Amino acid sequence: MGQDILYEKLIRPLLFKLDPESVHQAAHHALLTAGPIVNALPLRYSGSDLSVTLFGRKLLNPIGLAAGFDKNGSLAPILGGLGFGFMEIGSVCARPHGGNPRPRLFRLSDDEALINRLGLNGLGAQAIVTALSGKKFSLPCGINIAKTNDPAISGEDAVEDVVYSFSLVKNLPVEFVTINASCPNTAEGCLKESSVLAATLERVNAINDRKLPILLKLSPDSSEKFLEEVVAICKDKKVSGYVCGNTTTTREDLATNAERLNAIGWGGLSGKPVKHLNLQLTRKIASLKSPEQIIIGVGGISSGQDAFDYLSAGAHVLEVYTGFVYLGPSCAKQICEELSAILRTRGTTLGEMAGGRLSPAT
Repeated sequence: MGQDILYEKLIRPLLFKLDPESVHQAAHHALLTAGPIVNALPLRYSGSDLSVTLFGRKLLNPIGLAAGFDKNGSLAPILGGLGFGFMEIGSVCARPHGGNPRPRLFRLSDDEALINRLGLNGLGAQAIVTALSGKKFSLPCGINIAKTNDPAISGEDAVEDVVYSFSLVKNLPVEFVTINASCPNTAEGCLKESSVLAATLERVNAINDRKLPILLKLSPDSSEKFLEEVVAICKDKKVSGYVCGNTTTTREDLATNAERLNAIGWGGLSGKPVKHLNLQLTRKIASLKSPEQIIIGVGGISSGQDAFDYLSAGAHVLEVYTGFVYLGPSCAKQICEELSAILRTRGTTLGEMAGGRLSPAT
């Protein structure tokens, strides 16, 4: 029995009987304990046709693990064994924060989705940097930073909060830094003040002595006007690209019944239902950005077709999170195999289409 079938038919049904956050914590512990075993499993896509370069670093494939799974970076030395081409740590905040009260993570199995309101829980930038300094990462990594989840931190204090985090994480062996301007699981929700963003980027650039690529993570819930303002700022401040996008607060066209959704309450929706929103966001940003800026597509990617759709919309590389929960350890390998088959059928290559140079498959 293949790893994907074993997970789908046996392991996942057992795990899904348990509290989602407890399963998440157990998975972290298991990976930390079994790192050498994970590296020996046949979970990597073996083809060379999906290799791609990101900010001068060659990736084995374009499928990354999104921020949120490894908030504190403890798995960065291990996760290469699961077949991802890269990963993103975080979100990392200036101050340690316990996040919102539990329960705060919910499965919507009928939709292959999650709702989370974790609230940017984490150890804080200083503790994370101390723990990771000197460590060898198992695959190329980016790191995602966000403002500490405290509504009292606003205006210039918000700028200072993010800049402080950057001043610490910039010395880690990372390929890029993403500024999360779009977390719906905090008191403030999405960033609404473009002036704060502009000031933050100005300050970050001033201390970015390594010339690390800076990305901005955007929300599918943002207005078109706000996105246009943000892209203009990012062009001016020489931002290297965008992560499109984040979870959504909308609850449209879900198979999960209204009673269940009302019982869960607020939080960010991820997984298959968010794909069409983040594809729209990807297309919008692709139409506005500078040619040299890249897009990381994320949201509802759980198949090769999903990956192809994002690449067609303008993404250069991709990230998964909820798809990893539903597909299991062979997630990256499965998506790569399916994507490779689609590219062969279409008579094209990843290099030819990355960045949206092809129309979506029909």
